[in-house]
Amino acid sequence: MISFSVKPLRSGSSGNLTLVEHAGTSLLVDAGLPSQRGLAAALSDAAVTWDDIDAVLVSHLHGDHIHPSAVACCARHEVPILLHERNVRAFSRRILSRSALSGPLRTFGGEPFSVGSIGVRPFAVPHDAEGVTCGFLLYAATGGREVRVAMATDLGNGGNGLFERFVDSDLILIESNYDPLMLSGSRRLDRARVDSDVGHLSNEQAGKFLARVMQESRKLPRAVVLCHLSADHNTPALATATVRGILSRYGFGDIPVHAARRDGPSPRFHALEGGKK
Repeated sequence: MISFSVKPLRSGSSGNLTLVEHAGTSLLVDAGLPSQRGLAAALSDAAVTWDDIDAVLVSHLHGDHIHPSAVACCARHEVPILLHERNVRAFSRRILSRSALSGPLRTFGGEPFSVGSIGVRPFAVPHDAEGVTCGFLLYAATGGREVRVAMATDLGNGGNGLFERFVDSDLILIESNYDPLMLSGSRRLDRARVDSDVGHLSNEQAGKFLARVMQESRKLPRAVVLCHLSADHNTPALATATVRGILSRYGFGDIPVHAARRDGPSPRFHALEGGKK
């Protein structure tokens, strides 16, 4: 049995796939890999198959977060796709129209719901995808308390009270997409979009956002996982060093900070002390 755990299998603009497991429930957050074979290989890295997956929870409609290849896999294995109700029309037009198969589709709004033993509280984040982009607070009552995992992997800024969604979490997964100096020297044409309030979060923005979360929290997370690092405008070493440096300045230097891998599985992170497979 696996305690409440999170294992990013891929994290970046080439595809996002995160496995969340607790008490017999296996939930995928996003499934943006561009081939069915690649998805199966990524799941194999965590010793699971599509037959083990209870649902796919979609944060937003960009192709690196939900892809027609995943829709076909979900259809074949009767895995429900969980989608914000305001994304259904665009999902049908952009994703379902490119898949020969369609499986179970279930919608959610702003209210909490459950997938097996895992509770889900969706919340909107600022990003430029069509429809609504969601972050998620995943939770479960275990060990006499509520265990909380907060994640948002695409967001342009951390304003509008968003930090409150992350307070008192046991694990935090947050975007740390780019280094401003690397971005400013890039030849890519989408620099302004990346740096906008509906683009992506920089290393510095992630660090300051996390520092505020820690200041408001009664308990500190067991770990922070930095997600969606740019291949062109960032490095894992730079992202983790920047965020650790900011947290240290605010007195939170003991919190472990990791960078999720782009092209392979990251370690399994446990929300409970002593959790293990």
